[in-house]
Amino acid sequence: MPDHAESRRPFASAADNQPFAVAGGRNGASLSRRLVVAGLLAVAMAGCKILPIQSETEAEQQKFNGADYVTKLWDTQVIPVVRDKAFPIETVIAAIEGGLDKAGPEFGHRPAEEGSPWSFVVKGTAVIKEKNTASRAGTVLIDVTTPKGPVPVTIQIGPVIKGNSLRDAMPFINFQNFTNQLEFAEVGRAFNGHVVTELKAVVDALAPGQTIAYAGTFSLNSPTDKILLTPVLIGPAGGAQ
Repeated sequence: MPDHAESRRPFASAADNQPFAVAGGRNGASLSRRLVVAGLLAVAMAGCKILPIQSETEAEQQKFNGADYVTKLWDTQVIPVVRDKAFPIETVIAAIEGGLDKAGPEFGHRPAEEGSPWSFVVKGTAVIKEKNTASRAGTVLIDVTTPKGPVPVTIQIGPVIKGNSLRDAMPFINFQNFTNQLEFAEVGRAFNGHVVTELKAVVDALAPGQTIAYAGTFSLNSPTDKILLTPVLIGPAGGAQ
């Protein structure tokens, strides 16, 4: 017998045998794929940190500034080392004459690997023999008396200061504290620049024949190197500035 229930379904078709109808046909499938992709992207983005794009000005402001770094250290760390821990220069030179390998560990500081210069923090008094300002690398010349006789010492007064003895003599300065060699070199230049600024008025007034008191640093690769001293404190004897 015919199925009367089936005959009462005027719109029955082959599609009725499908468990779900797909809306829109091919367009519907494309929409579904887009929804799936969008969902995956939302999940991925949930674990991402969105960083703003820095302007050139902002990036510039975040760059390392050697001058600011040195200024922050000067009064609290540099001056105390030079004022309170400097050895008499006569003692240091006499020790160097006996061998730099022995004098270095006893009186000096070497921040880098073996073979780099030893740097010393020293103090003394002397009579200025000459003052040279024809070059931008200005100097005053003094003699230091040792058991083996007078040793000439050149004190740099700038405005050009050579070398990095001030940076390298500071026990709290370590290359590992900086991002790269460029920052480390910038700190050396900043130390020298700070000396020039701090001492300009004093060194302008220095004259041959004047007795001065001084404290500063120098570096040596060998015991026969000439001593080129970078002053941190200098002025008339009895009141170095």
